[in-house]
Amino acid sequence: MSDAQHGQFDGLAALYALGALGKDERGAFETHLEVCVECVTEVKLLLPVTHSLAHGAVALEAPAALRARVLGQVTGVTPSPREAPAAASAPSDIRFGALGGSDTPAHFVESPRRGAGLLFWLAATLFVAAAGGGGWYVSELDRQIQGLRANIDAAMRLTERAELELEAAQTSAAERAAVLAIVSGSDVRQLELTGQPLAPRASARALWNDAADMVVLATGLPPLPAGDVYQLWFVLPDAPVSAALVEPGPRGDATVMLEVPDAVTLPTVMALTIEPAGGVDAPTGDVYLLGQPGE
Repeated sequence: MSDAQHGQFDGLAALYALGALGKDERGAFETHLEVCVECVTEVKLLLPVTHSLAHGAVALEAPAALRARVLGQVTGVTPSPREAPAAASAPSDIRFGALGGSDTPAHFVESPRRGAGLLFWLAATLFVAAAGGGGWYVSELDRQIQGLRANIDAAMRLTERAELELEAAQTSAAERAAVLAIVSGSDVRQLELTGQPLAPRASARALWNDAADMVVLATGLPPLPAGDVYQLWFVLPDAPVSAALVEPGPRGDATVMLEVPDAVTLPTVMALTIEPAGGVDAPTGDVYLLGQPGE
């Protein structure tokens, strides 16, 4: 059945479920619950919602003035400061006497003020849910920002790598064009360099033109010891002249483009030695390749 004084408790179910009623108000409302099916049903529907909000939002003590204003909007009665409860407490025990042992069907009549109250609490529930989810939203937003930054960093690395590969490809294409211009010219001349006892399978060919542009194509060079480099020489009667530093690839191949110094008259003896990294002014290491004109 329903309490004849149900009107004065209309709209308090949400406050009760939220634990927003004072001690005296809660006691009176729980007494009313024993005889009002309508309020019991509403509380049972609201409790799961408020329970989930309690775990998802940080509880804050509402200012007394705000609480009084909300109660006034819901109940139509503005409590005086003397009547305002000192503290709010959550419902500890609900007595559902109105649901047991009654064969009289309950009649539900919704007043306009009750509909407005439900709309108000729906809005309040959404606001609390949004406030409680604020921390999660900020955390999720931060996670997405970090992921976006990681994606940007990865994209930048890929872009830099692509630029380096493009630059290498362009350089390689330019080198191939320069080599082709020398070897296909009508004025090309060449000198064969043969492998010495330390590199019997190595060989190289030096090609140049009248413009003193030279390309040296080497193959079969042994791997370099750590901290060393191959150095190519023009062996002149007075003293050897450094031509270039040579760093072969994994298969021992190397292509070297260089300009013949003015002091060098070709053809002349050429040699390849192993020297400390950075090269030296005069050869100190063993000879790996040697080329002599007329042979």
